[in-house]
Amino acid sequence: PGKLDMLTKEIIALAVSATNGCRYCINSHTTAVQRLGLDNEGLGEVMSVVGLFNMTNKLADGYQVEPDVFPE
Repeated sequence: PGKLDMLTKEIIALAVSATNGCRYCINSHTTAVQRLGLDNEGLGEVMSVVGLFNMTNKLADGYQVEPDVFPE
């Protein structure tokens, strides 16, 4: 239960697993998102977003970019 549906939660779990390089978790969460209806195109999009944000995070850290927006 919660505000996020199960597919969203599993997509987040898959993104974290891919970032952390946990093969077991990548396989189990990939299976879960597929069972919840995410097709191969959607799976590719998830992995593209994961790769993009992992790289931009590393670049921002490398360039020591200071935050200019803050959550409430």
